[in-house]
Amino acid sequence: MLKWRASVEYCKRENEIYDKIRTASEEYARRSKSGMDTTEALRRLEAALVEFELFRYRQT
Repeated sequence: MLKWRASVEYCKRENEIYDKIRTASEEYARRSKSGMDTTEALRRLEAALVEFELFRYRQT
């Protein structure tokens, strides 16, 4: 029997969320370095991290 975490659907969704986290993190770093407002980037990062936390919680 295939464990849920090893399934293709699980890995695909996990990678999508990782991409959101990476994108928001890179945007935050870029904006911070250039002295721009980082509020929106931090909101997107927070949302992606919460999404990841809920995703992992539901899979246990």
